[in-house]
Amino acid sequence: MAKSQSQQNAARGQLLSLLEGRPCPACDDGELERDRYKGNRAVVCDSCGTPQAQVWSS
Repeated sequence: MAKSQSQQNAARGQLLSLLEGRPCPACDDGELERDRYKGNRAVVCDSCGTPQAQVWSS
């Protein structure tokens, strides 16, 4: 059985929450923060701008 849309949105939000505040694996200076990447909700480095996760909206 497929998850409902609200369950999917909650899971996506949890993914971004889990990554937010962690150190960036792509650079030594950055920390991951919620932002937008190519129009999608994402977690990106505040220093180098590298995205670590993004979620697409249907």
